[in-house]
Amino acid sequence: MKLLILFLLLINQANAKVNIDQWTTPEGAKVLFTQTKGLPMLDVALNFDAASSRDGDKHGLASLTSSLIGTASKYHTEEQIINQFESLGTQFSSASLKDMSIISMRTLTRRDILQSSLNLFTEVVSKVDYQQHYLSREKKQTLRAIEAAKQSPGSIANKRFNELVFGQHPYAHKKIGTKKSLEKINLADLIQHYHRYYVAKNLTIALVGDISKTKAIQIARQISHGLNSGKKAPRNELVSPLSKTIQEHIEFPSTQTHLLIGQTGISRTHPDYYPLYLGNHILGGSGLISLLSQEIREQRGLAYSTSSYFTKMKSNGFFLINLQTKNSQADQAKKVVLETLKNFINNEIDPQNLQDGKDNIIGGFALETASNANILTYLSIIGFYELPLDYLNSFTNKIKNISAKNIKNAYERLIDIDKLIILSVGRKY
Repeated sequence: MKLLILFLLLINQANAKVNIDQWTTPEGAKVLFTQTKGLPMLDVALNFDAASSRDGDKHGLASLTSSLIGTASKYHTEEQIINQFESLGTQFSSASLKDMSIISMRTLTRRDILQSSLNLFTEVVSKVDYQQHYLSREKKQTLRAIEAAKQSPGSIANKRFNELVFGQHPYAHKKIGTKKSLEKINLADLIQHYHRYYVAKNLTIALVGDISKTKAIQIARQISHGLNSGKKAPRNELVSPLSKTIQEHIEFPSTQTHLLIGQTGISRTHPDYYPLYLGNHILGGSGLISLLSQEIREQRGLAYSTSSYFTKMKSNGFFLINLQTKNSQADQAKKVVLETLKNFINNEIDPQNLQDGKDNIIGGFALETASNANILTYLSIIGFYELPLDYLNSFTNKIKNISAKNIKNAYERLIDIDKLIILSVGRKY
């Protein structure tokens, strides 16, 4: 009975509209806030346009800059920072991707704990003390990760696919860099990167929790006030589309072949975003019930699983179909994938498959806004990628209104079957 009540509460919360307030701090930071009641918690995410696409020719710089935030501040050592957050029951983390570097905190909203957590969080973010021994430590850990990736066919495949699909674009390189690029990065580079990109005008603040808007304004102002105002990072150029099919095999001593087939994709603001999203869910994004899984796994037993997805970036990302199969079956699997993709583009989706795809997305999407953490992620995405504030509340209606023809037309416009990357990593059979 308790589990049923909890489930019903989650459903009710998920079906409720997510109200988002947005404003800009005096220093220029964009703020998005959603008040949620019931749990005395506050989640904060600071999203800086400071990730690996801002590395320049020093690949790995953004990742190193991000990873050292929290190691030392002007007033506290790493150990003191860790101990103080733990004593408050506050969670602190940082991460750096291709588009955004994220610094986050989860804390109780009890007045004394909230203020102490916020003071320490603001200090750690705005008073970073970059020190050589922490940089040396992080470089050693990164080098171990780089070496480990060389033994993974999946990592090799993903790295090469990114290079092929992005070409000379800043998205092309691995965010952790290479051994050679890390050797060129020094402490002064981190400090310069921090002062250029970790500024208020280059920041989106997401706040979700049981606080008032007045309190949210105060919190955002405290965080923003601690930073330099600075300048917003310029937009990266769009990724150039492929001019021809690229077929490449990388020999690797493994029993399985990693097969990656794809091409240039879309941004989050692409006009065909919704039909492409729904179409991909039916094609390969819905797990074992997808068309690709039915063709590859159920009918032929060529792979345990296969998937397709779009990476959605500020510049256009990529579209990818990904699977692993026995070396001896790689050519057959490639043929089936290409035939399935071609048939999907050239023919309208079966009405039942279309309705099942809609029901599956809509049913699952409701629960994605049932937790503060998920709402925080969506607020970060909406703010950082400049999506409309009604994105969450209008999502299901936009999915409902998509026709089979909409999907077919969108895939015909975007996916060129004669201009694909076909990459395999494994032992040539």
